[in-house]
Amino acid sequence: MIICTNCNTPNSPESRFCISCGQELAGQVAGSGETAVSPTNFMRRQLGIATARLFIALLLIWLLRSILVNLSFVEGLLIPEVPFAVEQLITFIAYAAAFVLLIGYTQTVRIGWASAFPSLASLTPALVGIIYVVLLSLAYRALLPVIIELVDDPRDFILALRVILVILAIILLSWAGKVIYDALPGWLGSIRMDTPKVDSGQRACLHCGLLNQAAMSYCGYCGHALKSDTEVASDKTMEFPA
Repeated sequence: MIICTNCNTPNSPESRFCISCGQELAGQVAGSGETAVSPTNFMRRQLGIATARLFIALLLIWLLRSILVNLSFVEGLLIPEVPFAVEQLITFIAYAAAFVLLIGYTQTVRIGWASAFPSLASLTPALVGIIYVVLLSLAYRALLPVIIELVDDPRDFILALRVILVILAIILLSWAGKVIYDALPGWLGSIRMDTPKVDSGQRACLHCGLLNQAAMSYCGYCGHALKSDTEVASDKTMEFPA
């Protein structure tokens, strides 16, 4: 049980707001002062941090590459006995770094998505497939300058490579689309179209729909008042008569 620090009312462990006074409980566990975090919420937080970190890192890579290749002393710079311009080397390193970051993020999605979103666990293969398509594009961008320099007649080779990559991308995206399509009945079936049945001893919160005991004044999940101000004042008057 969670004891409200404002009115000392016992609340259930899943409550986020006091059922008596509406005070935010902040997930405090009675007698410990620690914060109770469910495994699902923990994994969602970790996945959110990993996603934000990935986007920020990709943005920094793009920004640094743009700055470097546009420096006046870098443009057209060639190093003796090196078949690539410095601009090409910088671009290759940038795409390679983005590729490595996405590979690591793919593993994070594989491990954490099902735990973070149990109802959408079947979406994991589709997300991974989409990321693989992005990885194919990055690999092509990174290797294109190398192919042009190392292959004697790169036109036919590049054409064949592009056709192969297009076929792979179509296969991966089609597979991802099938995974999503197959999972749609389950997702749509989980959506409630009816109003939850309320017993005589329960009251549904008009804000979040959670069922609460009729004696509660505030919703234990969202903290919104279950009764009008007049009803709450009347209850308090009955509890503490003048």
